[in-house]
Order: sequence, then structure tokens, then C-alpha cells
Amino acid sequence: MSAFDIISTLNIIINLGLDIKVRFESFNQAAEEINLLNTKLRLLCKLFEDRGYDDIITTHLPEIAMIVDIVQSIAQSYTKCAKALGVEIPATNTAAPKPEARGKKYVKRLWAFYKIPDILDEIKRKAEHLEKVYGAVSIMVLYDIRTQQRRSSESAITESTPIAKNPTIHEHLLEVGVSTEFANIDLMVGNLMKECKLLRQRLQEVTLCPDTLAVEDYQEQHPEGASFWRDRFQKDELCASALRYETLYVSWARFVHEIETSFVLKKVPTGIFDPRDIDLVREQGSRYRIDQNGMRCLSTIRPLWLPALRSALDPLHKGYVKPQNFFNVLHDSSLSDTLRRITLESAGYGILVECERAPGDLPLPAAIETPSDHVGWISAQIVAVPTSDELGIVTERDATGSSSELLFTYFKDTIQDVHVYVRYLETGQIERKSLSKQVRPIGGISIGAPLSIRRELESGGHAWSCDLHITEFKACYGGQYIITTGVGSSAIEFSTRPLKNSFDKMLRDDDNSSFSTALEFDYNLLGPSKVFTDPPKIGEKVQIEYDGFWYDSRVTAVDGDEIEYIDWDGPNNTTQALDDSQRDENDSGSLFFPKEQLIKLGKGSRRLWRPWRRNLRRCDIRPYRCFHIGDFIEAPVMYPDFRFHYHTTDTSHLYLPARIVDVQGDKYVIRFSPALSAHEWWPGRMPKGQRIELVPGLGIRVENPFDFDRVTVDMDWVRPFSAGPRPVLGVQSIKPSEWSLFQGVRLGNLEDLLDRSLWRKNHDPKRTGGQRDQSQFVHEE
Repeated sequence: MSAFDIISTLNIIINLGLDIKVRFESFNQAAEEINLLNTKLRLLCKLFEDRGYDDIITTHLPEIAMIVDIVQSIAQSYTKCAKALGVEIPATNTAAPKPEARGKKYVKRLWAFYKIPDILDEIKRKAEHLEKVYGAVSIMVLYDIRTQQRRSSESAITESTPIAKNPTIHEHLLEVGVSTEFANIDLMVGNLMKECKLLRQRLQEVTLCPDTLAVEDYQEQHPEGASFWRDRFQKDELCASALRYETLYVSWARFVHEIETSFVLKKVPTGIFDPRDIDLVREQGSRYRIDQNGMRCLSTIRPLWLPALRSALDPLHKGYVKPQNFFNVLHDSSLSDTLRRITLESAGYGILVECERAPGDLPLPAAIETPSDHVGWISAQIVAVPTSDELGIVTERDATGSSSELLFTYFKDTIQDVHVYVRYLETGQIERKSLSKQVRPIGGISIGAPLSIRRELESGGHAWSCDLHITEFKACYGGQYIITTGVGSSAIEFSTRPLKNSFDKMLRDDDNSSFSTALEFDYNLLGPSKVFTDPPKIGEKVQIEYDGFWYDSRVTAVDGDEIEYIDWDGPNNTTQALDDSQRDENDSGSLFFPKEQLIKLGKGSRRLWRPWRRNLRRCDIRPYRCFHIGDFIEAPVMYPDFRFHYHTTDTSHLYLPARIVDVQGDKYVIRFSPALSAHEWWPGRMPKGQRIELVPGLGIRVENPFDFDRVTVDMDWVRPFSAGPRPVLGVQSIKPSEWSLFQGVRLGNLEDLLDRSLWRKNHDPKRTGGQRDQSQFVHEE
């Protein structure tokens, strides 16, 4: 094969490569690699076009034949690639496209996406082989040129001087004093040296040395955390993919990757179904058991730890982790314990909730059992961490080992339910509940609910605050709820007291208890009745407003639109107003006080119970806790559990909807739905006053307080009616999630001065057209 044949072959390949490059640009794939190969082929073509060294080329024909074979092989690969891309191949006749072929254009394009990567790999492999062979041949040709120059005469050297001064010699060759007096080779070597210098400059720019001083201060206090940070993120040099800020910080993606690949959570409470005979289940107390030695792979339970960890380490979502934030999260614990604590807290482990009883609960004794006997909402505590399956997460093992139908179901069912394991506080049984259908906060707590906080007075009494509305709350381990009312300067944060009569140390792991710095207050949720629609009764417990606080009071007289009242806890609270009208005027209990003085002491102050009748807008008297006749509420009921143990109304945690039908002093007469009498266990099926044995065999009996569907309960036992489940895990707020992190001026504004410098090149920020200069005191995120 002559040099002309080689040149013509190279020209065909180059032209075909240009067409392929254009087509690859439309696919947005591999255009740069094809362009680089075309450039190398052009340089090879120029080498054969220079006819001044035909004798040297003839000497190395065997080696050049190898180059020709590789070039022809590349041409074949180009032909395959051209066919895949639909490029017309030179010297071939292509018929006009048929109408039916046009309909297959989309299919061919998909086939091209599938086939092109393999063809590209083949072309790259052959190009690398061509580069190696061509480099070896170039060295031999250069050596022969040098030998020929030494054997030439002085005149020949003089004649070759213009070639040495040819402007085609690359400037980088002149810098290093390299000259082959072969223009094409000089151009190739010059480009190669230029690229090497550029790569060296880039390597110096991206090779970073981490700042190790930030971790030395934490070595003694957090040895495990410091070792993890140093081994993973502070090696001698950072990799080329590291960003500028990683000299001080660590990118969030790399941090998460190292966490997931370095730790496995152990001793994670896990709920396990234990199928046994129902009699044995009743004896043991539950059909589920808790395995305290469960294990979790972090990558399969990301919802339980990743959002919480991100909120603690990178709350503003800047994309990197600071060492000081990392060690502040550790506090005085190890990294593994911190991850476990975050996971347990996110899963709600140890918090108190209310669960809706369902037919799937542990059945009642056969004597009173029916399929729908489990009704109402009951207090419970979350005692296990969900598995990946209970979180609705499909792992890689599940996906690869499932059938096509099941795999299609995984992709289709993107909104799955989450189940948690709870233990009822009164009965101790463990049940599996749906988080979205059967769980809600305890005690009627919800966003926007009105409440009053109890204030202790110096005199020994108490008063209730003005009406407050819940704007945020969080359930904590052990039963407390951190509640925030109001916003801004008027916001109040306090902690509730745990429920009484609950299990002591229900959970083995008491080390996870989190203590809040918020003050503990007693509170009462308020109802919908802000005013009286009917006159209050004598002796009824009401609330009177004075100087911004509400005081518990007793009605002593009703006179038209006005009432007279006394302090509920005052010296006369033992006097029953209902009996005053029936007492004998000459009763010896008068203790020699004059009749006028007794009347004055009994009546006390006066207020308008319906001020609108006198065109007054301000109402300073209301029903106790804003509950009155006709209001829907939830009230505790007396019920038996699966062991036939009865729980009385004053200690019961089972609540059912009811309606207030009457008020008697500090008690409500309420009426439940008559449909509840269909249940075998309903106490209203038994006569009122009948003695009921609380625990079989112990002989402790109480009177049945129910009169069919009516019962009298204490005013403090009821709460507002609430229908259905509500979210309870994590922080529940009336504001959008995490918006408060970006509000106001914070200490982080000072740290932004350092953060901005990490993104500046050469530490000399230059503003381009239209960009305003940011002040260092302006906080922008």
C-alpha cells in the first residue's frame, strides 16, 4: 500500500468521523472523544503527505503496515457506528427512504442508544492501540532522521536551516530546546507537551491538603469521632474530585457515604410476631414480642436517621459538613451511639400516643367477645423501631429476588403505609398499628387547639391563663410533650407532665430518655363554648376573668342577666349552694353570724352572664374549660381487658365520643351513643349500682356508674372531641418545616464570611456586569 492509499483512507475516515461527531452532538454523547481521534488522524495524514522523507518511510514499511491495519480496523468500527447513527457512508449508494421505514425512526434511535456504547468502547480501544504503535514508530523515524542529519554535509545542513526556522515549530518546543526538524512531528510533540503542562496545572489546582488542626482539639473528648473524621476525610491529600471547601469541610454526599459504609446499628428494638395458642397468648399478655438485639443497615432505614442528621449537621442545606457541627452533635457520646439515638428518636421510640383499637387486637374473653368489640382510642407507648419492610422500603435484595408481578407492584405502590409497635399502658399488650390510620397524639393535643396554662399564685391558689393556641409540639421519650403556644415575643414553651397510672419503666433502655429544659406546667384543653346559652345553675363551677387570668368560681345565685359567685377554693367552698335554699333560717350552724352577713358572704361578687343583652361585647364569665350542655366531647369509659380485669372510669385510658347533657357542680352528665350497648362488655348493659369485681378472685368490687348510656364524670376528665388519626412523630408545627432556620440574624452570619471565601477563585472576587457587591453584613442564603 502506497502513501497515497494511506492518505485517501485517512481522509475517508476523517470525513466519516466528522459526520459521526455531528450526530453524537445531537445525542449529547462522546463528541469530544471522536473529535480527539479525528485530530490524531489528521496529524497522521500530514506525516504521510510530507514527501521529503519517503526513503525513511519506505524503510519502516512493516511497522507502517501495522498502522494501516489499525486504521482500517478503525474504519470498520466507524462504519458500524455510522450505520447505527444513520450517517451515509461515502462511496455507497443509499436508496430513498421508504414510507414504512420512517415509522421505525424512533425504534432505530432507541437501538442506537443501546448499541453505540459498545461501538464507542471498541473505537476507544483501537485508538489507544493506534497511539501506542504510532508513538513507537515516531521514535524510530525520529532516530533515522537524526542519523541522516549527522551524515549530511554542511551544505545540506544549511539547506535544511529554513525548515528548522519554519514557523510551524510549536513555541513550547523552542522553550525546552527540542527540535526534530520535522514539522509534523514537532507539532504533535508540542501539542502533547502543552497538554501535559495544562494537566499538571490542573492537578496542582485540585490537589488539596486538608486542615487537620480542626480535629486535634476534639481528640481527647471524642476519640471515636475524631478517628472517624481523620481516617475518612483528612488523609495526606484529597482526591482530585474534592471541592475547594473540603480543605476545611466535607461534602454532604461523601459524609453520608462514609457513614452508611462504616456503621451498622445494633441493639435496635424490633417487633416480632410470635404465633401461639390464644390461651397462651392471653397468659403471656401479647402475641408480639420485642427483640432488643435487632440490627439495621443504615442504607435500608434512611428515613429514620438521614433527615434528622441533615437537620443537625447541615440545617441550611449548603451541601457540606463542618467539623465543629459534627462534634457538637456527638456531644459526649460516640458516633455509633449518636446514630442509634437519632434513629430511636425519629422512630418515636418511647413516646406516648393514642391508638385506635381494632378487631385485630388481642381478643377479649370468649364470654364477651364479638368481632367489633374493640372500639375507642387508648393510650399506648411506641416500643420498637420499624424495619425496612414496615417503612415501605424495598431493598435491592427484595427487588432482585422478586417476581415480575411483585416488582411491578413495588413500582406502582409508591405511597405505602408505615406500621409501628405499641404497648397499651393499662393492659400491657403489644399491638401493631398503622401510623397513618390508627395513631395520634395523646390527650387531644393538636396544632391549633386552644388551651389554658395553670398558674400558681402566691396566696396558694391558682388561676388559668388567657386562651392560647398550640403552634408547635413534639412528643419526647418517656411521655412528655414539648408544647409551644403563640409566636414571637408572646410565645410560651412548656413541657407537659407524663400520664399517671402508667407502667413504670416499660422500656428496658432507659438511657435514651431526653430531658427538656422547658418548665413543666399543668394545662387544660378548651372546648367550643365561650359563653353561656342557658343560665348557669346554682353551685355550677364556672370561670371568671380578672386582670387577664381566669379563676375557678362557684355560682351562688342567678338574678336575671346577672350571677353572683364566690371563689371555688375559697372558705365557703364546702357550703353547697344547692342546699342553701333548703336550710332552716334558724339553723344552729349559723355560728351566731347575723343573717345579712351570711347572705353577703354567700353571694360574693356579681357578673353578667349574657352581656350582649345590654349591648356589651366583653364577656368575663364562661363555662368551666369552655364545655357546656350540648358540646361533643371525649370521655373515659369503664371497660374489661383481655384478662377480664375491669378499669374504672377515674383511671381508664380508653376514650369514646359523648355529649354533655347536664352540669352538676363540678361534674358533667354525659351520654354515649346508644349503639355501644350492642357490645357484650358495655357496662351500661348491667343495672346501675351493681357490684362489679375488678379482678376475678380478689374480691375487690365497685359499683357500676353507668345508667345504660349515661354516666357522671368529673369535669377534668373530659376533653374536646377529635376524630381520626393525626401526625405525631417529630416536630409538628403550624409553620412550614424548617422555615425558621432562615429567619432573623443568627451567629451563622459571621461564619458566612469564611464560607464565601471558599467559593472565590484566587481569593479575588471580580464582579461581572450587573452584579451588585454584597456587603459582609448582609445575610443571604
